[in-house]
Amino acid sequence: MKASSVNINKSIQTISLYLVHRLSSEENCSSENALKKLLKTMTYELLQDKESGLYAESPEYVWSMLQDEKRGDIESWIKE
Repeated sequence: MKASSVNINKSIQTISLYLVHRLSSEENCSSENALKKLLKTMTYELLQDKESGLYAESPEYVWSMLQDEKRGDIESWIKE
């Protein structure tokens, strides 16, 4: 069963909101600043790309990708 466009968009929105809240909490900054930081990441860009399927992963999984990106460890994204 293929996910509908509405469900995909809701999933992306939910994960994005989770990431903003986590970033805001972890970096002790406003939600607005956390959103600005998130928007500049490759993780967010990949989340927005519906072809990637990242929207189907858990928010915690996407958070760990964001943390990897912050550490410069994008290599961990590549799985054999």
